[in-house]
Amino acid sequence: MITTQAMTAQAARHLYAKELIPVRARWWLSARGMLDWFRMLERGLVPHLGEATRPALARIAQNMFTARYELLREAHPHLLPTDSTQAARLMAALYRVKPNDRSLWIFGSALPSRSPRDVLRDQMLLRRIPVEARWEEVTVHLGELLILLTNELPRELPHARKIVADICYESGLHFAKKAKRAFGMNDDSTNAPADAIEILRMSEYIFRVNPDHWGHADAATNTGWLEGSACPWYARPGWNGSHCGIFGQFQAGISAAFGLRYQLSQTIPKHGGHTCRIDLKPLVTLPRDKSSSEGGSPIPRRSLPLIG
Repeated sequence: MITTQAMTAQAARHLYAKELIPVRARWWLSARGMLDWFRMLERGLVPHLGEATRPALARIAQNMFTARYELLREAHPHLLPTDSTQAARLMAALYRVKPNDRSLWIFGSALPSRSPRDVLRDQMLLRRIPVEARWEEVTVHLGELLILLTNELPRELPHARKIVADICYESGLHFAKKAKRAFGMNDDSTNAPADAIEILRMSEYIFRVNPDHWGHADAATNTGWLEGSACPWYARPGWNGSHCGIFGQFQAGISAAFGLRYQLSQTIPKHGGHTCRIDLKPLVTLPRDKSSSEGGSPIPRRSLPLIG
């Protein structure tokens, strides 16, 4: 007997695959995705920064929110003059943060709390921004935040770029395993590349990555590829091929969940043109060293194209 939960999951899978999710839901999903991204960053950075993690991320977020608010004001003059508090208020509404939400720390001292009246007041400001513009704005935050992370974190954390890349990989692996369970995807799939591309496209769709795209999966050779047009942030100041490689680790984690190796084979910042391409190939393993030869398992080789 098919449960209601299973039917809902299959309906969602169809909407993702056909890219038919209404724009309001895409805005909600991208906002939730940004909050999840902040939480993933927090968990991944705590071992390195300890109690300084939240203040560091909140400072970086505030810089991003203020810059994005200034750009929004150019298109929406009804917004109040720019300052850190006004920016935090609007972004909290854009991220749909409720009173006493556990994510309030992201907004730092600029937004110490949110009463129901605050939420209503800021939602009224947001209503004058079209829903599609809200979605498009949130999608750009994903790349803008990475630019600031790679610019500012190295001042207090050596090897910050590699650490953020590792966080992306583990996040992608977690996301893929969760999606596989939700959609009832079996590990013995007859076409792992097709399944991997389907899950890769879920997050790409919500964040406008490769909005025009095409690809192919070959079950016989256990390979596949996906190519598409530019991300919404690739032209933002400071973006370069290394950022493509860092974000690519999220896709590498997804691919690994299907027993595949991800290769970022073409990026616009490095190769020019108008498209980026990834290739999926069977996952290879590194030889075990002496310490892992007794009872250990092969160590998967992860693709780390940090230069794009």
